[in-house]
Amino acid sequence: MTNIHDTWKMYIPKPYMAPEPVSIVHAYPFGQLVTTRDDLPFATSAPMYLQETPSGEMQLIGHMARHNPHAATLHSGQKALAIFHGPDTYVSASWYRDQRTVPTWNYIAAQVRGVLEPVDDDEDQLDIMRVTIAQSEAIGDGNAWKLEDAPEGKVETLLPHIRSFRISVTRIDAVTKLSQTQSVADQDRVISALEKRGSIQDREIARNMRAYRTDHQAQVRK
Repeated sequence: MTNIHDTWKMYIPKPYMAPEPVSIVHAYPFGQLVTTRDDLPFATSAPMYLQETPSGEMQLIGHMARHNPHAATLHSGQKALAIFHGPDTYVSASWYRDQRTVPTWNYIAAQVRGVLEPVDDDEDQLDIMRVTIAQSEAIGDGNAWKLEDAPEGKVETLLPHIRSFRISVTRIDAVTKLSQTQSVADQDRVISALEKRGSIQDREIARNMRAYRTDHQAQVRK
C-alpha cells in the first residue's frame, strides 16, 4: 500500500517537469499559503520569498494580516503548502496539424512544501519585512524603497496587525507545460496563434514556449 506521505508532492507528468523549480518561485512570488486546522483547510494569498539561512537551509518567508482568521491557526511544526502560479492559457486543438489531439491548457506553476514556524517577535517580523520588501523592490526601477523610508511611527503602528511565518522547505516542485510533447511545427502554430490572440497570458506563454525550446536545444547540443 502506498504511504500517503510519499505521495505528498506535486503531480507532474515527466515531460513537463521544470528543471529549475526555484526560478519559478522567484519569478512569481505572489502565491497561496495553504494549511489545515481541525481538518479545515485555510488559504491566504501573500507574497512569499525563498531565503537561504547561514546553515544552508532553504526557507520560505512571508506574512499575513493578523485579523485574518488563518493567522490564528498557524502553529509551530505545522505542515504547509505554498502554491505559485505563473502564466496560463487555453490551447485549442484546432492549432495542431501534425499530431491531432484534444484541447488543453499550457501553464507554469510551482509548489513548496515544508514545516511552518509562526513569527511573532517584533524584530524577527521586521527582518522578514525587510527581506520581502528588498526582494519586491528589486524588480522595480532602481529607486528602491526601504522600510526605513516609512513615515515615522507607521511601521510600529502596523506591526501588531501582521503575523509572519517561516517555512523550512522540504520539497520544491514545478511544472512547465508548454506543448513540449508536440512537434516543432505544431509548437510554432501554437505560438503564432497565441501571439495573434494577444492577451497578456497568451503572450507570456508564447514567450516561455520560445525560451524553453531555445534552452532545451542548447542542452541537447552540450
